[in-house]
Amino acid sequence: MTKTILVPTDFSTNALYAARYACQIATTNNYNIHLFHCYTSSTAVEADNSTELKADVLIQELKEQLLKNYPLLTIETECVSRLLTDVLPDYAVAPKFALVVMGTTGAGEGKPILWGSNTSFITSKVKIPVIAIPSGAETFAADNIAILTNFKAEEVETLNNFITYVSPIKNLDIIHIYKDNKKAKDVEQQLQDWSFNIKELSAIETVNTIAQPIQHDNEELDTIPEVINHIVGSNSYDMILVTKVRKSFFQRITSPSVSRQITLSLQKPTFFDNI
Repeated sequence: MTKTILVPTDFSTNALYAARYACQIATTNNYNIHLFHCYTSSTAVEADNSTELKADVLIQELKEQLLKNYPLLTIETECVSRLLTDVLPDYAVAPKFALVVMGTTGAGEGKPILWGSNTSFITSKVKIPVIAIPSGAETFAADNIAILTNFKAEEVETLNNFITYVSPIKNLDIIHIYKDNKKAKDVEQQLQDWSFNIKELSAIETVNTIAQPIQHDNEELDTIPEVINHIVGSNSYDMILVTKVRKSFFQRITSPSVSRQITLSLQKPTFFDNI
């Protein structure tokens, strides 16, 4: 059975980037694409010079545009009269779909990924992997990958899922952020032991480790999200992998215990794995 990538779209520029990105993954893995739109007040109206709804016209135009660049793909389309956040958690399930690929901002523009956006809600509720694409990122690559680690067994499953559904990995950085400088040696040893397990995965060529503390005397690096943003911004990663389980990094960076409500800025495509 051919796997399918579900691509929600609101016809924004960033949704187009995400659709192109999904098409590259589909081409690489011989997947199908399913374009999906939930009608809104601006798209459930008749299109200009047509009796069809605007969304129905736009989704066909998007399909035709993608097929010009990816002519070998099978692309299906669907528009429904429900809220995206209501329908997707029950609709985006295996084995019907392998992945969800969507933009981090849409027609509303500018909303950060972890607070108040459709993408934030969907990454937390959908039971299959979600790849969130930041604005402007439309070229798929998997040469340099980073994974946020809290030394949980589920992180190995995340790596296996990424390798199975997306791509083998040439270079992997394992990133751990800690709070207590006094535990630096222990953290380094734990990270080295953890990386030994990761190196056993045959589809990863090289594995490196990065351990950094939060800096209590530096306002720009005194929270976990800020340190992560700094590391990601300092490296040329193609994608970041995040495992979403209890006590994972994702839970820590979205927890009310974080001193300030600072978002994890998605500078790179991010693979969220719900386990």
